[in-house]
Amino acid sequence: MRGREREWSAVARLFEAAEGGHSAALLLEGQPGMGKSRLLTEAATAARARGFSVTAGTAEELGQLIPLAPLVLAVTDSPDSPDSPDFADGPNPAEGPGRANEPNLARGLDWADGPNLVGEPGRAGGSDLAGGPDRANGPNLSGGPVLGVGQALLAQLRSGLAAMAGRRPLLVTLDDLQWADTTTLMAVRTLHASLAELPVAWLLARTVTDGHHHVDALFDILERHGAPRVRLPPLPAAAVAELAADVLRAPPDPALLALAADADGNPGLLVDLLRGLRDENCLEITPGRARILSAHLPDRLQISVRQRLDLLTPEARQLVETAAVLGRAFRLEETAELLGSSPALLLPALEEAITAGVLAADAETLTFQHEVLWRAVIEGLPPAIRGPLHRQADDMRAAHGTTSDSDVRDMLRRGDLADAAARAEADRSALPPDTSPARIRSELLLAQVVEARDGAGPAMTLLRHFCAEPATCRTLLSAEPTAAPWLVRLALTLGRRALAERVTVLSAELASTTPASAAPASADRASAAPTSADRASGEPASVDRASADQVSRGPESADWASAEPVSAELASADPGRRRFTAAAAHAHGLLCADASALSRAARTAPDAWCRASASEDLGVILARAGERPGALRGLDEALTGYGECGATRDAARVRRRMRRMGVRHRHWSAADHPVSGWDSLTATELRVSHLVAQGWTNRQVAEQMFISVHTVAFHLRQVFRKLEIDSRVSLARLAAEADHRPE
Repeated sequence: MRGREREWSAVARLFEAAEGGHSAALLLEGQPGMGKSRLLTEAATAARARGFSVTAGTAEELGQLIPLAPLVLAVTDSPDSPDSPDFADGPNPAEGPGRANEPNLARGLDWADGPNLVGEPGRAGGSDLAGGPDRANGPNLSGGPVLGVGQALLAQLRSGLAAMAGRRPLLVTLDDLQWADTTTLMAVRTLHASLAELPVAWLLARTVTDGHHHVDALFDILERHGAPRVRLPPLPAAAVAELAADVLRAPPDPALLALAADADGNPGLLVDLLRGLRDENCLEITPGRARILSAHLPDRLQISVRQRLDLLTPEARQLVETAAVLGRAFRLEETAELLGSSPALLLPALEEAITAGVLAADAETLTFQHEVLWRAVIEGLPPAIRGPLHRQADDMRAAHGTTSDSDVRDMLRRGDLADAAARAEADRSALPPDTSPARIRSELLLAQVVEARDGAGPAMTLLRHFCAEPATCRTLLSAEPTAAPWLVRLALTLGRRALAERVTVLSAELASTTPASAAPASADRASAAPTSADRASGEPASVDRASADQVSRGPESADWASAEPVSAELASADPGRRRFTAAAAHAHGLLCADASALSRAARTAPDAWCRASASEDLGVILARAGERPGALRGLDEALTGYGECGATRDAARVRRRMRRMGVRHRHWSAADHPVSGWDSLTATELRVSHLVAQGWTNRQVAEQMFISVHTVAFHLRQVFRKLEIDSRVSLARLAAEADHRPE
């Protein structure tokens, strides 16, 4: 059992109690997919190996109409059932009037009318399972007798279990008790009490969902009588890697591990994801490695998630599916606004979704419990529904001055490329394949993440349809003007100067012809919430209308210094247009190595990150020209700007540039740290730890963090010393525990 050492220890203690001649019980619970059924199956196998008799039953959702079904089937289907007439054929009503009314255990599930075990008024032999006069206080599962015909059947169940336990210790496993009928739950409580002197080990499991108060009561009662309750937690990172290797018969590469991490340690979702990817030929599996070819969600996982959503009420499912278009993390007020409701009216549905393990709540936001679950929900919506919902959400957020892709931008700026790539891909998949601004921005953001992770070539491949013709390129720049400098840099990196010139000219034309009212919806709030290109790729820009006119005459003809007075006036009067003019200036500065254009962009771009990016490019160009003082000033301004934005990945790149120029900057804080333990790690050590825990090599970590392999090794030694460990496996385990510990 991967990652279930603690739970397996509890099972072992259960066995030891029964082997010592005592009755004992263990209560397992958890969210769907956490591996309860697998644990029960493994326990039954281990118990038989230790000489136990074993009887196993499972409650079914529709089985609630058949009282005692899980227990009857568990006893009659067990190979360890006693060979008595009662269990072989059951009592024969024809043998005499004294036995005519006794139930037949073997055929007890085929009664035409069934015994009255549901407490219907006016029925002979009926029993009130709600607890008589104390119904308002909850169900009465204290161990009282099950009346009428059910009492005789219960006696036979007790006789059969006692016979099995009389020969050797007995393990009774009952799964999915959240679906059990009240009579079965009462019988479990009664049998647990009446067999207390025999070596019977009870292993009971249930999925934690809303509305199953009777099984809640049973577990509470048994816990008060000494039964330990174990809730299955998510698997740690090391166990996820081991389980992935078990399923695929090959160790997963870092990219596949990063995708597997989106299951957030849920074994059921993880197995469905991996097997689905394998069955749909999305993996390349060799004896030494399993490598991912496509990160799309397989049909197998989609079906699994739909089955999970089917367990919700229509109100809860509507809440979940509507909230999905807002992103993995969202606010209840936003969902209520989309639904035309109020947060107070949504509370019952929200509580149900949280109890079912679909959503989780923290102090300020709600979050889908698992990344792949959120992606499956959003991708499962028909395009005809998903598209209008996205447009409604975009309009709502535009009205409130917020953006929907800030999570990906923040991940990219921090350097969390695996998470950023998965989220960007999910965001793009969630949008209809049209030419709406939202879809264009999502494709651009994904390309920027891919460029940071895989290089310029794969990123250009993703955008080839936009770069093929001037019209499509204009569409991209109209939707996201700050894409221009990034596209210029990308094209120059790939030796495609003609494309870089086309982008520069188009950007200048848009800057000179786009009125403020036609600027993208996010333009007027750029300083508070930069767009995807602003933060993701680093392309600031800033030019005034006169400057743009100069660029429109040709990439090489602009005189940026002469346009400064007009620029300042326009910058204060029209921040929306500044995004277009800034992009044009930055693009021209990159194409023509024009320091004056980059200087203008660095001073007047509407967003701090954009200004930092222009300053970095200015420093690089001046360094190439041999102007060391100016270059260092530009890089220093970029370092400060990136630090203010929390762009640690970009700041690390600037530090590397400065180190190559012989300048080193202190980049750690003087905050007090403990001398050992996870909290003693510096920010750099934490970053190294998380990447190594994901399966990255030292060289991959070095390339990602813009430091040398020797520096990575140094930090890793410090981490091992502070955590008192000696292996990467131990580091992965501790990292997973740190991720799941409470704040």
